[in-house]
Amino acid sequence: PFSDDLADMMEEAFDNNWIDFYPHKGKVGGAFCCNMPFAKQSRVLTNFDGGLGDVVTLAHELGHAYHGLNIESHRPLNWEYSMPVAETASTFNENIIMNAVIDETEDKEVKLGLIENQLQDLCQIICDIYSRYLFEKAVFDRRSDEFLFKDQLNEIMLDAQKQAYGDGLDPNCLHPYMWVCKSHYYSSDLSYYNWPYAFGGLFARGLVVKYQEMGKEKFVPKYKEMLHTTTVASVEDTAKVLGIDLTDEAFWISALETAKSRIEEFIELSK
Repeated sequence: PFSDDLADMMEEAFDNNWIDFYPHKGKVGGAFCCNMPFAKQSRVLTNFDGGLGDVVTLAHELGHAYHGLNIESHRPLNWEYSMPVAETASTFNENIIMNAVIDETEDKEVKLGLIENQLQDLCQIICDIYSRYLFEKAVFDRRSDEFLFKDQLNEIMLDAQKQAYGDGLDPNCLHPYMWVCKSHYYSSDLSYYNWPYAFGGLFARGLVVKYQEMGKEKFVPKYKEMLHTTTVASVEDTAKVLGIDLTDEAFWISALETAKSRIEEFIELSK
């Protein structure tokens, strides 16, 4: 219902085997999409085991593929987009599909589970990603004066989690070794790699608000233009295509309000 060219691209991805989705021994976990604008295609690696989370993950990766579709007409030097917008199309795709599933579900128990799933994902990109940002910043700040050993890194990680989650996380569930099991920290040429997920998550939710305000006929062409612009303009100018001022706090609050309304819906359903 959102866009015919998005639906067509998804169908092409399945029909022409763009997606490696069967789990097998030796295959890594997680998911990844590689845009190949020179071939006007993308390739997706994921692991589908039948759960809803895997459907949402596939929606996320095919959002990256749709981003690729909208930049492939650029010249080769303009095929790369910056990290802040790298997770926008993917997270927007997630929201479109999850919102549709939630809104179309009539079974109260199922709807409750779906909303919880969506809110947990949001908690991950807001609270957890914030803790990772705090950790990485603290490491950079302290590293200029001292060498950090395992115990110090654990201490910084725990402190970051306490700051990010407040009293919303059981103290017994804090994880001092989160700095070990996240490969993003070890990208030597790309710092704060976790941050774009938080930016993209909120930006995508703000775009959903715009979509609801403008309606499909007006929004979709502008959304495609915005994705097309990501490789040739700053993030701020890219957002202006849809009339969004990223320096205006009200936009980000509108994105968070969508989470607030889901939380209220969850509380009402759980009574």
